[in-house]
Amino acid sequence: MIKTICYISNKNEDLSNDELDDLLKYLVKKNDEMHISGILMLKNNHFFQIMEGEADTVNNLYDVIKKDLRHHGLIKLLETSITDRIFEDYQTNHFSVLTDYSSLKKLKIYFDWIKEANIIAIDELIALTNNFIKYNK
Repeated sequence: MIKTICYISNKNEDLSNDELDDLLKYLVKKNDEMHISGILMLKNNHFFQIMEGEADTVNNLYDVIKKDLRHHGLIKLLETSITDRIFEDYQTNHFSVLTDYSSLKKLKIYFDWIKEANIIAIDELIALTNNFIKYNK
C-alpha cells in the first residue's frame, strides 16, 4: 500500500546553510534508497514536505522526522493512502521554492486529487502552501 504524508515545520535558527546542504545530499541519497518520492521546500525558515512511499517506510520515516532536532513545531497536514505516486520522478537538487512548471503542475495534481477524494479541506492546505510559492516571479 502506498501512503502520503504532508507536513510543515519550523527550521531551527541555529541550522547553518552548510548543514542544510549536507542534509539535502543525505536526503536525496536516502530517499532514493527507500523509494520515497515527494517534495521538500524551505522558505522563510519553514519546511513544507510531501512524501510518498510504501506505508511502513513512510510511517518509519515520519517517526524519524518528528524527532529530528533540526526543526520544531511540526504539524501534520495530511496522512492518507494513495493509489499512485504523483512525485515519483521528482528529483530534489536544492532546497528551494518550486518554481518550474513541471513541479508546480505536480503540486496542482496533488491538490486536485485531495479535493476529489474529499480527504481534507483543500482550500486550507492550498492557503498554507501558497505561503511557500510565489506565482508572479
